[in-house]
Amino acid sequence: MKWTMTTVSFRYHLHSFAELMKFGADAGFQGIELWEPHWTRHADAILDYLQSSQQDALPIRVLSGYQDLTDLAQPTHQWQQQLRHKLEVCQQLNIPVLRLFTGQMSSAEANDSVWQAWLDRLDTLEHMAAERKVQVVFETHPGTLLDQPDAVDRFVKAITTRSWKQIGLNFDVYHVWEFGVDPLDYIQRWFPVIKHIHLKNASKRTAQFVFANVYHPAGDYSDLTELYQGQIDILPIMQYASDSGYNGAVTLEWFGLPSREQYQRELAYLEQVQVPAKQVLL
Repeated sequence: MKWTMTTVSFRYHLHSFAELMKFGADAGFQGIELWEPHWTRHADAILDYLQSSQQDALPIRVLSGYQDLTDLAQPTHQWQQQLRHKLEVCQQLNIPVLRLFTGQMSSAEANDSVWQAWLDRLDTLEHMAAERKVQVVFETHPGTLLDQPDAVDRFVKAITTRSWKQIGLNFDVYHVWEFGVDPLDYIQRWFPVIKHIHLKNASKRTAQFVFANVYHPAGDYSDLTELYQGQIDILPIMQYASDSGYNGAVTLEWFGLPSREQYQRELAYLEQVQVPAKQVLL
């Protein structure tokens, strides 16, 4: 597993991309999850850095993107063009994974025809992603199609029945816990299609992870905790992933004030996860 720092943690900070990369390396991370707005605003600077620091740069393991594929009123050429652009960014920067949300429609709002239309769009996405050798993962998240266990089951079944190879699941441990289930049970249930993992924790079920709070300059993060302090026992979940051969990125998704010392504590906590000998030898 590759412990990964997301640049969204620095959404209100005046740091260059080079400074963020150094911050991540000094904290002990093995990769970066690049927030799409950072790329949109600073593409030239990011490209300049990557071209001049190829040997020293942390790999960008995930592009954290946004697109509402449940907006069925959007013309075909528009949503395909937007997807194509994101995939081309991943190809250009050698990013293996594109993270998306399903959109702004919850599973409770979606009827069978909406599901059919969304899944049909993913058929197209599968071909587009295969051409560029990018994995596309959809996040378990409240207020989206993947906001309940049975809805995620429906998506996971579609991955199998439609024989998708490039499309998978972004397993967000905290949000799955919000579903009212044990994330350890459900990482086992969905493991074959999990291609990316988000880690965060909180002292209680909280609205502080909603977009309106996360992206508000005066957002409240008092309920957020370090990984080892919240409601979820993170280590058994990560141990299962390790034992099962997961070797992708695991992003520490922190929305409070970033601290190198906090990241170092959290990474030290995660390093308690034992890596099977067969993985070490690979």
